Amino acid sequence: MQNPSGGQKDTNPPIVLKTTPKHGATNTSPGIIELEFDEFVKLKNVQNELLISPPLNTTPDITLKGKKLSITLYDELKAQNTYTFNFGKGIADFHEGNLLDNYSLVFSTGDELDSLFIKGSLNVCEKENSAESIVVGIYEKNSLVRDSTIYLQKPDYFCLLDDEKNFEINHIRHGTFELCAFEDVNANYQYDGVSEKIAFYKELIKIGDTADFDLWLFKEEAELKRLDVDVKENGRIHFAFNKTIDTAFAYSSQDLIKKIEMDSLFIWPTSYPKDSFLVYTNVNGHIDSLSVQLDSLKKHNIKLTANEKRLKSDDWLTIYSNAPIVKIDPSKIKILSDSVSLDYKMEIEAFKMAFNIPVSEGQTYQVKIEKGAVLSTYENQNDSTNLSFYSKKQSALADLKINLSTSTEDYFVELLKDAKVLERIEPSKNLRFNELLPGSYQIRITLDTNKDGAWSAGNYLKDVQPEKVFYYTEEINLRENWELEIDWAL
Repeated sequence: MQNPSGGQKDTNPPIVLKTTPKHGATNTSPGIIELEFDEFVKLKNVQNELLISPPLNTTPDITLKGKKLSITLYDELKAQNTYTFNFGKGIADFHEGNLLDNYSLVFSTGDELDSLFIKGSLNVCEKENSAESIVVGIYEKNSLVRDSTIYLQKPDYFCLLDDEKNFEINHIRHGTFELCAFEDVNANYQYDGVSEKIAFYKELIKIGDTADFDLWLFKEEAELKRLDVDVKENGRIHFAFNKTIDTAFAYSSQDLIKKIEMDSLFIWPTSYPKDSFLVYTNVNGHIDSLSVQLDSLKKHNIKLTANEKRLKSDDWLTIYSNAPIVKIDPSKIKILSDSVSLDYKMEIEAFKMAFNIPVSEGQTYQVKIEKGAVLSTYENQNDSTNLSFYSKKQSALADLKINLSTSTEDYFVELLKDAKVLERIEPSKNLRFNELLPGSYQIRITLDTNKDGAWSAGNYLKDVQPEKVFYYTEEINLRENWELEIDWAL
């Protein structure tokens, strides 16, 4: 005898049979809100899932007994306001876990329900193109003054983003509001400054306007701070800062060589000073000075590396040094292809050397650098180094052409793969990325309104919008021996 199968699995969410106050009620200001269901339910992180707009100052208590959910309020509700209690994904049936998704209870403390709304979308300026824990809120204001309101007060009305970075705030009364969005990392419904991302609309909005509102999310620039100074045994002085460095200058009675890497400034005196000496720095416009004493030096081999080993037809073969290059002996450097030594033209910069060779498709190139070919400060030199480079056959590569329609020429275009910038091109009638490996790519365009060659953040209190960043929304897949042409209108 077989056991009964138990019937068809229940896939229906619980049903709300009754609410107190009633959904859509007016002239009510309850201290306790109750929901009764047609079956036993369970709560799933409901304290975080429940969104109350306008927000309350004191977190309510939520209790569940049988088929009844009770919410005890400790704040006096505002007069003449419509309140929305949205439970998100916080309620499910007890046995199967079927969600009562985004159920909302709406009521008004005034004579009528406010029915106005605003909607729009959020664009992300950051490289990661991510927007998590974003609160979109409006603040009632009579004049557009960028003040401390968003730092100290919760929004008058708010919502969260959907998965497509769109937003809609409902049940708003007539009025004039400031529209902002911010990354609410600590869930306090307030903007906490440079630790969180922010977006704000350029002007006040009147509720009832039918237009969609576009916001641009960015992270404000933190004030530059020097975190540490470290003097290495090879004579390198490392200044570490709390943010990426754009420009840096260094001055001293000693001749100095400098290098910028992300949030670090590296300095090498060209000769060994026995006594302490002053170094003056100007980093992102921040002027500082420091007395430095070099310890006794130890010999260190220079490390030579290649960041990119695949060569395009017009590429120079480039090798990087981790220490300043003072002198090179070309007789100790050979470039071979099929065991044949190639002639080359060489250009030298402080931390790299580039070789111009005839690049043929489908070839491998060996660079043999003998010991002592590259000399650095304090007579440090390289150990013997062998590096390999290669080129692909043209039939194994792809090209990407962009037909861009835009009203400005102040922009730059970047090609990305896995969030990493591979190439960058400036405004041109012929926007092309050539000799690309097959695969999936992204394109990003930054409107460089201040023409400084880089993306610039905004500033809320100074009412400065960030430079806009656009991502091509469709998937870009390149195949071998193929040219993809796309049309893009900004």
